[in-house]
Parts: sequence; C-alpha cells; structure tokens
Amino acid sequence: MDKGESPKTTGISDITGKIIRVRHANEYDMDFIEEMLKKHQLDAEDLHYTQFVIATENGTPIGCGRLKKMGEVYEIACIIVVEKKKGQGIGSLIVKHLIDYAPLNTVYVVTDKIDYYKKLGFVEVQTKVKEIENSLVSACRMSNKKQVIMFYEKIKD
Repeated sequence: MDKGESPKTTGISDITGKIIRVRHANEYDMDFIEEMLKKHQLDAEDLHYTQFVIATENGTPIGCGRLKKMGEVYEIACIIVVEKKKGQGIGSLIVKHLIDYAPLNTVYVVTDKIDYYKKLGFVEVQTKVKEIENSLVSACRMSNKKQVIMFYEKIKD
C-alpha cells in the first residue's frame, strides 16, 4: 500500500472490477487538481497539494477532494469525480479518506447535496460555526441552490 493511502478506502470497484485507490496528492497532481477545480468552478484559492487527496483507477487520476483548515476547524471541500466515473462510489471513497485523515474528530462540509452527505453520516449544523460561515456565504453566492453546513463526528476509540 502506498504511503498516505487509507486501507479502508482502497479496493476493487464493485462496478468496474478495477482497483480504486485514494492517496494523498503530491505536487505532480496539481495540474489535474487545478483543471478539475476550474472545470467545476470550485474554490481555487490558496491551493497546496497537501490539502488534497487523489482517487486513481489503475494509476490514472479520476477524482480529488480537499481537506481545508478554516481557523480551528477542518472543512471537506472540492469533491470531484471525472464525469465518466460518477455514480461508482468514488466520491464516497474520497470523503471517507478525508474523514480518516482529518486531525480532529469533527469535520464540516458546506453543500447542497444534503441527502448524499446524510448517507455518509453527516448531520446538519444547528448552531453557527464561525469559521465555516464564510464558506457558506461564498457557496451561496456561487450557486442558486440552498447550501447548508453539515458535520461528521468521528467515533472516539
């Protein structure tokens, strides 16, 4: 297993039978990341490869995701899967990998895909989270869909 690869989120696709791996990004992945962010009009500010993971199928990048530090909290952002690979569980693998490697027990996401994140164990935030409020305002400006803040609480060992 490659360094930085999560054993929980690596395996063989039930649909394609191909090996899917999620690993930490490196500087050589930045062209793919920047291209995907631009194509999907997502946050491309203050990018650094250490914030990203890359999903690969037999070594070819097919998706990415970002774990961004926002003050004292961490936000999962920029979950993107290439068009021809959507609907195969790759986005879920990316999210689970980011949760596994988040240094805190709670991670946040600003999203309009409420049902999707609920299936992954996220819950809507009922009280304001100062650090994430700016992401919410920004997301609402970029989208005409309702955006909410959700969080995931890791089970403590």
